[in-house]
Order: sequence, then structure tokens, then C-alpha cells
Amino acid sequence: MPHALSRWFADRPIRQKLFLVYAGAFSLLLAAGGALTYSLVRTSLEESIESELQDSTSAILNLVKTSVRGSIRNYLRAVADRNLELAGHFHDRYHSGELTEEQAQQAAAAVMLAQRIGRTGYLCVLDSAGRMLIHPSPGVVFRDLSEYAFVRELSTRRDGYMEYEWQNPGEPGPRPKAMYMAYFEPWDWIILAAAYRDEFPELLQVEDFRDAVLSLKFGQSGYSYVVDLEGTVVLHPSLQGENIFDQQDLPTAFFDEMRRDRSGRVLYSWRNPGEPASRKKLVIYDTIPETGWIVASSGYLEEIYAPLRTVRTLFLVAALGFTVLLLPLTLRLSASIASPLRELMTQLNRGASGDFSLRMRPRSRDEVGQLAAYFNSFMERLDAYGRSLREEIAERRQAEEALRRSEEMFSKAFRSSPDGIAILTLEDRRFLDVNGAFVRVTEHGAQEVAGRTLEEIGFFAEPAEGEQLLGELERQGHLRGQEVAFFTRSGERRLGLISAEVIEIWDQPRVLATVQDVTEWRRLEREVIETGDRERTKVGQQLHDDLAPHLIGINALAMVLARKLPPGGEEAAFSAEIQELIGEAIRKTRSLARGLCPLHLIDRGLTLALEELAANTEALHGIPCELMTPEEVLLADPSAATQLYYIAAEAVHNAVKHAEASRITIDVTEDDGRIHLRVRDDGKGVGDEDRTDGMGLRIMEYRARTIGTALTFHSRPGQGTEVSVAVPGHTAGEEGR
Repeated sequence: MPHALSRWFADRPIRQKLFLVYAGAFSLLLAAGGALTYSLVRTSLEESIESELQDSTSAILNLVKTSVRGSIRNYLRAVADRNLELAGHFHDRYHSGELTEEQAQQAAAAVMLAQRIGRTGYLCVLDSAGRMLIHPSPGVVFRDLSEYAFVRELSTRRDGYMEYEWQNPGEPGPRPKAMYMAYFEPWDWIILAAAYRDEFPELLQVEDFRDAVLSLKFGQSGYSYVVDLEGTVVLHPSLQGENIFDQQDLPTAFFDEMRRDRSGRVLYSWRNPGEPASRKKLVIYDTIPETGWIVASSGYLEEIYAPLRTVRTLFLVAALGFTVLLLPLTLRLSASIASPLRELMTQLNRGASGDFSLRMRPRSRDEVGQLAAYFNSFMERLDAYGRSLREEIAERRQAEEALRRSEEMFSKAFRSSPDGIAILTLEDRRFLDVNGAFVRVTEHGAQEVAGRTLEEIGFFAEPAEGEQLLGELERQGHLRGQEVAFFTRSGERRLGLISAEVIEIWDQPRVLATVQDVTEWRRLEREVIETGDRERTKVGQQLHDDLAPHLIGINALAMVLARKLPPGGEEAAFSAEIQELIGEAIRKTRSLARGLCPLHLIDRGLTLALEELAANTEALHGIPCELMTPEEVLLADPSAATQLYYIAAEAVHNAVKHAEASRITIDVTEDDGRIHLRVRDDGKGVGDEDRTDGMGLRIMEYRARTIGTALTFHSRPGQGTEVSVAVPGHTAGEEGR
């Protein structure tokens, strides 16, 4: 059957063949193009709406978190200021003679201890030396708490907001806590209003961000909403305050999935109040741990995929238009082809003469088949053997000329290249020839190295490294930009970039190797990065030691001014706003200083800087990050400590951003007089075939190279990643950290 169909098609006139071929090809291309375009548009729409929903969910998440922090800070500040006025009241009674100073202090303490903030928050008082004067737990009163870092900080600051970890007597462990300080100078009282972060939602005002959340729209009717884990709607265009489980006509299975996963995407059917039927909608959601709220952004699929209907319509119109135009165009095209063919057949028939044995077997009965028969009668008159001989001679001459030019170009390039070039045997790696640049770089003359091996002239500074490179060359057939140390003839140790290729020269496989002296480049690279790090450290220290204290002083003056202004007035409001802006400037200045220069690294060594890096990683990303080191590590070279810190920071950043790690370990050890830094994670890892030398890895390798060492990178799919580096050093400090 296929053969009969083929014969039938071959016997058709050209105009019919063209119509059938064009119609089939266009139909196939139109169908494939339509399917591909539909798929691409659909994918693009899905990615666009998911990205928009994800960004909106993240924005709402940050907005609510900011509101939580702002609410608790303002609440605690009001409590602290109120009790500061209370202390002033009893102090005035003492000055008036109504109470003794001890009675006044006891009365103020009693009022403070009677107050509660939230369920378990309370008021307490310390003096500037860090000694607890008033506390709900008697066992803590008069205890010196200056051993705690946050106590030393509040003893210095005396006013303002702070977050820290604290464990009350009888509690199993520390809990996150927020505190606002107010200083009563006459009694040297630092009044602390403290609350636990797990009670923050009780202080949150939803109205602070209601309009911002409900103003977000996706498509014509998509929106954002907030619901707690019990199903009560916190924010919604029409169901605010309702419980999903109390609505009998609304689905709840999707919400069970959201409560279980806490973060992700879900597709479900939903009918808003006032709508006649349910519609499919896509939701991107996440959870706020502090409030136990699920924040979601949603859009309806029928609105997301609306452009696809337009695409389908366009393709249907295009197909119909082609069908209408195809037949007349095909007839016109076939006539333009058939007429010249007939004319050519007539001319060839007239020109044919003689009886020749060579024939082209006609494949069909159409015009092309007839043309083949006439073409055979014409081509038989040609002297095929003579033409072949002439073509072969011409080809040989061209090949010889090309070979001569190639050898001439290679010789010129070999002699004039600014890079050292050597040609060696592949089997025993003996020198066959070197150029002048090789002689200048290595100081070995061409006659001196001829017939000798790399080992015999002592080329590699590290023979084991040289053997490794040569083994890689034999396995892969090439080397690309490998940096190695080598000795010149005078014994000077230099750094070079070596590239090599196994090629055919003189009908034998040879090694064509180039060497480029990069010793000065590496020295300049080190100087550039050290200069940049010094300038960054200098700027960071100036921000931390000069600008931040200056802003703190301004803030203190602003607070003194605020206390002197009449409360409730416009001036007091402006003063409070000024204090808030100055406080924000202080926080931004410190954050910028820490980014430019890790202060613990400068003041107290590498270990404290790495401890701060681990703590910040765990606090910001929720991923356990542990520093493991047996003792305080100190390095004589500050630049080496700085580079180690930034290598560790880059490795931790990659583990958080790319590896999807659930645990990170920073390990610092000493072995044989060398400090070893290892950063390990349990993320997804990558194989050798998938590894790409991204910017982060290149920066880490560059930093390691500037301090005279090398970076080691080990990673396997599903087995995590380890980044390690070792530098000379010594250790000092306490044991058993």
C-alpha cells in the first residue's frame, strides 16, 4: 500500500504535487507552531502570575512583621515612659518630705511589680552597674547581671529598644524577648518594660496594614487575604472576621493543606459571596511564625489564561486564510516552474546527438522525469574521465598550496608568539622545539632542552603537581589555563599559566604547550584586593566608631528635648518622629558598618566574627548554623583573617541561597601549624558534570589565591557541599569553646 501510494504521488503533475506538499507542510508547521506558541504563552502566563503572587505574599509578610515589631516597640515604650513618670512622682514626694527616700523607692517598686505586660511580661529595674534592683522573682533581686552582654549594652545605652534572649527562673530555656529602657537619673534606675515575642500578636493592630493588603489586585478579581491557623479570616475583601469552617457552602480541604504545609502553592475552587458559581483559583501562601497567620495572594485561572483564547482565535483565522490563498498560489507557482522545464527539455533534445550507453533512470512520468531522460542524452557526450582527472589535479594542487601556507603560518606564529611555546613528544614528554618566548620565560635555551624531559630540566616546582597535570593531559587530550609554579634555569620560583593540546605534527601525535608568566599579575591582584579590603575596613570602622556614636548622641539630646516639651503637643510629636528617624539612621549605619567590616574580626579576632556570622545566619534565615572550634583562633596576618572570614561568609551565603540546606557547620581547626577552615552543608549538592564556576566560587578562589593558598570544593548530588581552605597560623585563647 505505501509503495502504491508513492507511485501514485510520483505520477501526479507538478501542480498537484506542489499543492499537496505545501498544504501538508503548512498544516504540520501551523499545528506545531500553534502548540508551541500555546505552550510558551501558557508557561509565561503561569510564571508571571506566580511571580507576582509570590512577590505580593512576601511583601505582605514583611509588612505584618514590621507592624508586629512597631506595635510592641511603641507599646513597651509607652509602659516604660509611664513608669518613668511614676518614679518621678514618688521622687517628688520624697523631696517634699512626705516620704523617706527608701519609702518612696519601695512604693514605686510595689506599683511596678503589680503591673504585667501581656501574659508573662513584666517591669524590672537595674542600676548602671548591671545590678538588678527590682524584679518579680526575688531570687534575681540584687544579683549582678553584668556578665550578660545585653546587660552591659543596656547599662551603657540606658534608653531605647532592644531584643535579646532571656530565661526566667523555673523556665526550661531562654525565649526571645523585647525590651524598652527608660533611665531615671536621680535614683540611677534603668526601668525596663519587657515582653516575650510569642505574645506580640496580642498587641498587633490589624488596621495598620488592612488597606495596604486589600488594595492588592491580581487580574480583574484576584486579591490577597490573611487567615489564622484556626480558620478565622483576619483580612479579606468580604469575609473578614468569619471562620471558614463555619461557612457551610465554602470548601475547606485547601485550607487543611495550607495549615499542613505552611508555605507553597495550592489550586482549588472558590465562590466569593455574590458570585453564581465557583471558579478555579491559584494561591501562593506563606506563614508568619510570630502570629500564626497564613498570608495568601490569589488569582483566578480563567483570568490568567484569558490571552490563550486570543491566541487560539488568531491561529484559526490564519489557517482559514491560508486555505483560501493556497490553491491559486500553487497553480501560479507550478506554471512558473513547468514552463521553463518544458523549454529546457526542448533545447536539450535538439542539442543531443550520438548513441551513448550512460543513462539516468527516470523516477517518474512528470516533467522532472522527462528532463532527466533528456539530461542523460546530453551528459553522455561529456568526457567523464578527462573531467575527473582535471578536477583531481586541481584539488591536489590546492591541497599542496594550502599545506605549504599552513606550515608557513604555523612557523611564523610559533616564532613570533609572545607566550612561551614548546613542542614535546607524547610518550616520554621530551622537548622537540621551543620558541624564543619560552627561552625568555624559563631561561632554558633551545639547544639545552632539546631531547630532554620536563623532569630532567627540573621544570615543575612541585613534581607531584606536574605529574597530575601531565596525567590529566593524557586522559583528556588538552589542558586549559592551569596555574602552576615552575623554576627558571637560575632557580627562581615563578607562577605560570599552562595550556596544552595533543595534535598531529610531522605525522605523529605531539604535545603543543604554552606557558605564560603570571607572577607579577598575581602579586598585583593581591595588592589590589588588600587595598580594597583596607579601605572597606577603614570606612566600616569610621562608620562604627564615629558616625554611629555621633547619631546616638544626637538621639539622646532629642530625647532630653522631648522630655522638656509639653506632652501631647505638635512639638512633642515632631520630636518623637525625629527620635524615630535618628534611631533608624543608627541601625542603618551599624548594618552598613558590619557589611563593610566585621567589627569582631577587627577588635577580637576571627572566631568572634564567625560566631556573629553563624548567629546572624540562623536568625535571618531560620537555618541552624553552628561554629565548631576548639579554641580562639588568631592569625598574625590581618589580611588572611579577613579573607578567611569573607570566604566563610560567601560559602554560607551559597548554602542558604543555592543549596537549600537545612543545616550549616563552620569548622575551624589547627593541624601541623596550619589553620583549616571548612564550611559544610547538607544541601542538594551538585555533580562534576553540573558544576559551573559561578561568580561566588571564583571570588572565593581569588581570595584564597591572594593569601597564598588554594580553595577546595567538594560536592555531590544529595550529599551536600564542603568548601575548605588552609593557611599558616597560630592559636591562642581559652580552651573548649
